[in-house]
Amino acid sequence: MQRLVKNIIPLQKYTGLKKIGIVLLLSICVAQTTYAQMDSILVSQDSLVVKNQTFTLDDFFGHILTHHPLVRRANLFDDMAFQELRMARGMLDPVIQSDFDIKEFDDKNYYRTWNSKLKVPLWFPIDLEGGYERNSGQFLDESQSTPADGLIYAGFSIPIGRGLFIDQRRAAIRQAQLMRDLAEADQTKEINKLLFGAAKAYWDWYYAYREYDIISEVEDVALQRYNGVVKQVINGDVAPFDSLKAFINYQERDVQRVQAQLELENARLAVSVYLWATADEESDQTLPLELAEATIPLLNESEAVSIEVLAALQELAMEAHPELRKLIAKFQQTEIDRRLALEFLKPQIDLKYNFLSEQVSELGPDGSIGNGDTQQFFLNDYKAGIQFYFPLFLRKERGKLAQTNIKLEQLYFEQSYQRQLVANGILTTYNTVENLAQIIRQQSQMVNFYQQLLEGELRKFEFGESSIFLINTRETELLDARIKLLKLQTQREKSKAELYYEAGVPNLDLGTAETDNLEE
Repeated sequence: MQRLVKNIIPLQKYTGLKKIGIVLLLSICVAQTTYAQMDSILVSQDSLVVKNQTFTLDDFFGHILTHHPLVRRANLFDDMAFQELRMARGMLDPVIQSDFDIKEFDDKNYYRTWNSKLKVPLWFPIDLEGGYERNSGQFLDESQSTPADGLIYAGFSIPIGRGLFIDQRRAAIRQAQLMRDLAEADQTKEINKLLFGAAKAYWDWYYAYREYDIISEVEDVALQRYNGVVKQVINGDVAPFDSLKAFINYQERDVQRVQAQLELENARLAVSVYLWATADEESDQTLPLELAEATIPLLNESEAVSIEVLAALQELAMEAHPELRKLIAKFQQTEIDRRLALEFLKPQIDLKYNFLSEQVSELGPDGSIGNGDTQQFFLNDYKAGIQFYFPLFLRKERGKLAQTNIKLEQLYFEQSYQRQLVANGILTTYNTVENLAQIIRQQSQMVNFYQQLLEGELRKFEFGESSIFLINTRETELLDARIKLLKLQTQREKSKAELYYEAGVPNLDLGTAETDNLEE
């Protein structure tokens, strides 16, 4: 039976549509030329999307991990965390500061003050400071007066109470270091989520591809049977009524094939969403790819998920699941907040000490400072101070500590729940995989049995002991059994991908995850 496109309007018979038709044809030609050029560029950029080539799930994953924009976006999480750490470490950057103030009024020099200093914060709670100060003026406070050539000072400040063991800058840096763990967990979570969606799209495509092949095969058989029945009707071997039954059966198969073709096209488009290519090596621009029609999905007979693999997945999940890693990092960050809150219960006692010396225009003959009185510089000329601060009721500090303890308790409960959720998710999916494997074995036997029934019915029909109706019935049963087996196989592959997703395996690849753990 020929498939014809009917009811095509001849544009040349309608004078009002001639110009429109010409414009449309030109537009279509230009669009097809442009699309063909773009398609050739995209295909040449990535050898995976080539006609008449098998495309495995590993190839699919590898292509996604290399080119997909969401993967490249996720890879930037670590860079973002590194910049957070850099900003936190900026609290330890040396600082140069210079202040100059002058006031003149009514021909009087009220004051001129100039103070330039270098401050070097250290990881330990010590701030080194050195600088030059020069002040003058008629109304300058005597405590701010300096020698005519200015004053050089060098010293330090250190907390001996609050902030001795941990302070805000050290807490911020340690929390920023934990941001790297959060970023890695988010990166793994985002990539796994993308790959899990890609795996489901791939197996939907495989199912649609194989379903179309099976139905097309059955349709060809139905057409051959119809042609054979027609010949038998002509020869008078069977009744004409049998040819009608055979034709109806062929039409049903043709309708199924058209529906399967639509599902295949949609499944191919769903896979194409995950296919991207880089425009060129020097640019970060990405271009979408389109899966070629003749590209073939492939189902490799995967091994059964053994108890050893399940144990490895459970162990890996408890150690490196993205959700658990995020909770652990948050717990550690909150623990740092708790330590800082405990530190704020102490009184603030800051000790400052600066050595002082007049500005040195030249060294002494023996290389000493100033007039050679080095002892005066270190022992006699100095500026020191101590600052004490302590709130009597500590309500703010005690409230902050209590709030931090509550957050830790919340994170503990959430972590316990999440661990159980992950464990149950792994076991539930594992049970599904194992159950589907058993059902697949049984369904494969049923397909063989239905195949034997059909072959026996065909032999009986050759001897005139059967009918077209029975043959069609056996054929429909076999087709349904094959489609069901195909659906079970794709469901098992989806469940296996879900198992790795539930376990939080990076890139849904247990082999890669085990290698990474060994390297660590």
